Amino acid sequence: MTAADSLDLLCLGTGTSYGVPMIGCRCPVCQSDDPRNQRTRCSALVTAGTTALLIDSSTDLRAQALRHGIDRVDAVLYTHGHADHLHGIDDLRAFTLLQRQPLPCYGDEATIGLIRDRYAYMFADPAFALRWSIPRLELHVLDSPVTIGSVDVQPVPLLHGCLPVLGFRIGRLAYLTDCSAIPATSWPLLQGLHTLVIDGLRPQPHTTHFCIDQAIEVAAQLRPEITLLTHLTHDVDHAAVEAALPPGVRLAYDGLRLRVPGCQPQ
Repeated sequence: MTAADSLDLLCLGTGTSYGVPMIGCRCPVCQSDDPRNQRTRCSALVTAGTTALLIDSSTDLRAQALRHGIDRVDAVLYTHGHADHLHGIDDLRAFTLLQRQPLPCYGDEATIGLIRDRYAYMFADPAFALRWSIPRLELHVLDSPVTIGSVDVQPVPLLHGCLPVLGFRIGRLAYLTDCSAIPATSWPLLQGLHTLVIDGLRPQPHTTHFCIDQAIEVAAQLRPEITLLTHLTHDVDHAAVEAALPPGVRLAYDGLRLRVPGCQPQ
């Protein structure tokens, strides 16, 4: 996409791997009437022009797609292979059925290998005997920038504990979920942002995720116009926590839509 193009971000899911409310939990957040405290597993849809990119096929993909009327996806960008970000993959068959064409999927080498091994049935029908009853996916290792439709996607290497994962830079948007560190070589890829979506798991520190204070520190260094904290646990009450955040930092919530402008102010 050119510098003047804008894009639309839709936060499909903003919750941690358990989702919120958690099964069997009776805490105030899990019993809250605030719809912003009801969080499905983490994923997003980025749309630019006629190109729609899904970030992760979360466990709740079917419900998310129905809720928001999503009937077209042009590619899937995978951050990593953990269950909450991957295990909705079988529901991609709805898109390949509707569009009657294979769906490109991009991720790092480990994630692409995991998909091929764990979901071997998707790639074991070269004669097309099962037709569109299974997802028809094209797997691509993403180790350099790629153009998908009209959209330029820059992979951003991150660390999720000791696990290498990917974030994505698309125009002036960066989406960095499930991370606890940003390698030195990735910082230059994150300059000049308008919107930063970043892991801010909970107030307390965690070994494999940024906590809220750590995510705020990253935002203070990158200085985007808007920072959205995502992958939130039931330790985060939306109204109370957001009220204490610094200017420009907000909590993401399921269904949040945001237009991200393309050009930087002069």
